[in-house]
Amino acid sequence: MNAMNKEQIRETVLRVLGDVIPNTDAQAINPDISFHDQLELDSIDFLRLMMNLEKEVNVTIFDFDYPKLSTLKGCENYLAERLELTA
Repeated sequence: MNAMNKEQIRETVLRVLGDVIPNTDAQAINPDISFHDQLELDSIDFLRLMMNLEKEVNVTIFDFDYPKLSTLKGCENYLAERLELTA
């Protein structure tokens, strides 16, 4: 699944986020504000999000990179970069 564009990455992140936190309004998510601040995402849910994204997109997300993935835009940029590296 290495040929994903940013829109496909965004859709994937929002879908996985919806799996981790049901009843999430994907349209209301501000891409520049942290998931924690918008959705009160706790550390366990954030870990679930990271693990599910790894499975879904088939890339390794290093724990020291987690701060880069705290926002929707951060997830898009990080995953796009990781997918390019594995292409």
